[in-house]
Amino acid sequence: MVTPTTGDYDLKKVLSYIETNKNRYREILEQLVRIPSVSAEGYPVEEVLRSAEATCNAMRGAGLQNVKMLTVPGVHPYAYGEWLGTKGAPTVLLYGHHDVQPPGRDEKWLSPAFEPTLRRDGRLYGRGSVDDKAGVMVHIAAIDAYLQTHGSLPVNVKFLVEGEEEIGSEHLGAFLRKYRKMMKADFIVLTDTGNLETGLPSLTYQLRGIVAAEIEVRSLDHPLHSGMWGGPVPDPVIAISKILGGLLKEDGTIDIPGFYKNVRKLTARERARLRTLPFNEKSFRTDGGLVTGLKLNGEKQYTVYERLWTRPALTVIALEASPIRGSSNQIVDSARARVSVRIVPNQDADKMLNLLVRRLAANPPWGVQVTVKPLGAVPWWTTNPEGPAFEAAARALQKGYGRKAVFIGAGGTIGFVEPFARELGGAPALLLGVEDPICNAHSENESLCLDDWYKGMKSAVYLYEELSRCPRLPRVF
Repeated sequence: MVTPTTGDYDLKKVLSYIETNKNRYREILEQLVRIPSVSAEGYPVEEVLRSAEATCNAMRGAGLQNVKMLTVPGVHPYAYGEWLGTKGAPTVLLYGHHDVQPPGRDEKWLSPAFEPTLRRDGRLYGRGSVDDKAGVMVHIAAIDAYLQTHGSLPVNVKFLVEGEEEIGSEHLGAFLRKYRKMMKADFIVLTDTGNLETGLPSLTYQLRGIVAAEIEVRSLDHPLHSGMWGGPVPDPVIAISKILGGLLKEDGTIDIPGFYKNVRKLTARERARLRTLPFNEKSFRTDGGLVTGLKLNGEKQYTVYERLWTRPALTVIALEASPIRGSSNQIVDSARARVSVRIVPNQDADKMLNLLVRRLAANPPWGVQVTVKPLGAVPWWTTNPEGPAFEAAARALQKGYGRKAVFIGAGGTIGFVEPFARELGGAPALLLGVEDPICNAHSENESLCLDDWYKGMKSAVYLYEELSRCPRLPRVF
């Protein structure tokens, strides 16, 4: 068979194939969602392996070649497949992840976390339904449709699906050292971000980084009766509450000396770009489920999007002492918490982690014993969203969604982007995805808007065609 050139592809046929097969793609997604591929410590590693195997099977079914699991000792497996049959065409490194967050509180789910459930609102519910198994399936569908209708793709693709993104991608360095040459590509397309609004296609050009630490506060070697000992004996739960409460000032800024020293100020162009984006506070409150009367926090001189994407933010992500069920009148011996801080350009991740650890350990109330354990640091990433690749992606999204694409930041962290973009010699990184403000990624009742998912598949079809005509930057690997 003669490999077609870019102009030989009939995109109507490709898009029609997706439309005809979209229910089959949903069935494959549902099979993936049923696998509880939680990468966090304490969950079965066998399930993450099973998820990688199922992802490889989906790749094979779409026609990808050289499909296999890529492994590094002690790391959850990556799934990998490629199609390199279009001579002279650029190569696109596609990225997603097949691991998921823990399910959270069972009683909060309206349907079982790992039983995909389609509801009348047109959304598919289940852990991993949108983050990021739907993102993986966007490209499975687009690749399948091209290969079934034309036998080839407009671009060469290398498809990498990670297995530890939800635990910070801490082994990316080891992975890159082992597989760097294999990952060589001209463009990176990451499908693990979201749209500013449901139905509004968005390209993400900035991610916050993250640093995290665990603190334990201890005042006793065993619990004590609160009536017999309460008063003179300090309560470690109150002590840790004082420490945590002291991390934020009244205006919501972080009270860690030196933390804001290197935060990069927005340029006039960046601020203007952000302030052209639509924002409705009522919708923001509704989408987030904010309780009535809750005041928005943070630096009021910055817009909500600036606070979300370009300013640091601190969160207590876990707090343990004694469960309410089965509790008794006692002073517990200790309390623990995990604290995470989102960091922004130009904060040094390792230095910010050290500042956080030092602040948590400083001046313990009543002389309680404080132990702080650093958990890790992932750097921020940003790029200038201009040039042929970004223009191509914006055109593809507009064609797929029927609406002009917007350029946004993201408050979350994706460890893959910065090291891969750097290792690939500055290859343009295009971040897009099918999450939306009400998808509840990382929370209970995670869901995927199926209509946006189908539009995402169509956008991927257009994106491959658009990138096939983009000039490639000369780089040395």
